[in-house]
Amino acid sequence: MAEITEKITEEEAIPTRNLPEVLITDILTRLPVKSLLRFNCVCKTWCALITDPAFVKEHLNRSLASNSNLSLILGYYHHYFSVDLDACEQEAAVELDHPQEISLDSIYDYDLSNEVEGSCDISLGMYNSCLRNGVLGSCHGLLCISNSVVDMFLWNPSIRTHHRLPNAPIELVRSDFPSLVAHGLGYDPTTDDYKLIRIVQFVDDDQYSCDSDSSYSDPCESDVKVFSLSTNSWRRIRDMPYRIYYGGFGVFANYALHWVAGRDLEPDNFIISFDLQDEEFREVPLPDFLDNYSYMYVGVLGGQLCFLCRISSRFEVWVMKDYGVRDSWVKLFTIEQPEVISSLGHARPLCYSKNGEVIFNKSDGPLLLYDPRSGRVRTLRIPGAPDRMKAEVYIGSLIPLNAQDGIEQPGKKKKQKKG
Repeated sequence: MAEITEKITEEEAIPTRNLPEVLITDILTRLPVKSLLRFNCVCKTWCALITDPAFVKEHLNRSLASNSNLSLILGYYHHYFSVDLDACEQEAAVELDHPQEISLDSIYDYDLSNEVEGSCDISLGMYNSCLRNGVLGSCHGLLCISNSVVDMFLWNPSIRTHHRLPNAPIELVRSDFPSLVAHGLGYDPTTDDYKLIRIVQFVDDDQYSCDSDSSYSDPCESDVKVFSLSTNSWRRIRDMPYRIYYGGFGVFANYALHWVAGRDLEPDNFIISFDLQDEEFREVPLPDFLDNYSYMYVGVLGGQLCFLCRISSRFEVWVMKDYGVRDSWVKLFTIEQPEVISSLGHARPLCYSKNGEVIFNKSDGPLLLYDPRSGRVRTLRIPGAPDRMKAEVYIGSLIPLNAQDGIEQPGKKKKQKKG
């Protein structure tokens, strides 16, 4: 037995025999996840290294610092495609297996009173019409995906693992259905924990629909809950004094989530943040000389918080160089060409391409590329991807979740589609 042990140890040492361990680690942390998954099979030593929590964190931090290992996740109904950001015009998008298995018939036959504490006469189908299906958040390679309020997952598509979230009842009892359901996924460095926030908002307006903004004079109530991955549980926090506009995807930057919002009885909209460390809502200071804008969209460019706003007949894109400092806002560029403004419409800045163009995500439309140097806009055509899609950026990471894609989690039963 001793001879066998010595032989295995010697064979495992072959790949690293002539290199210091610190150098091996440094090299491996620079590689994409796809390569690291193949290297898991090289030897037990490398497998143990690549799955070690310290290595996982070092690999992630290096990717974040270099803004590398980025991919686009493209959602089309209940299908997801992925493509490397730097090669998205050359390589074909790949359709991914994902953990969502609930059927649409089961979703819309479900009674929302099972999820709301108290009497409620609304159907889950009405609730889900306000839930932005698809990707609800992106942080450190983890995605929050959903096709209903009762079927939500954290998912790492790079290593094909997932975690199904427990249901979270709505504690704010109302007889009408929600006007908006917003989410955001982020990381709390003080507790080394990933958190998902869910904001369910009700507006007292009989004419309100989920696809349009209500009058700012209508009062708004919110049910705000936070999910902690470390405890696998939801808890309710105090209400927020804002009303979220223009979709419910929370943008993660500087350990905070961001939305465009407003206050009751006030027509202005602005950017709010939810600090994942102290779990407080705050207003983000905007440039003093920014006024008379009709709407804005918030995003992240190059790791920095940014926004696009429309002022009269032009678009402006700004980035915050020093987070939280009002005077650090810098205007990146102005768009004044009518044809470009018409093309972009209500689009959100998504990320930079490798050529320095800005990729815009137009709601349920094609991705657009804008070149600030030439002032031209064009459609980003990705081979193998649908023409209309919802897109987000995610970083390749090794952060593990507790279930392998394609394998049922304990206690979960597949829902059969009704015939």
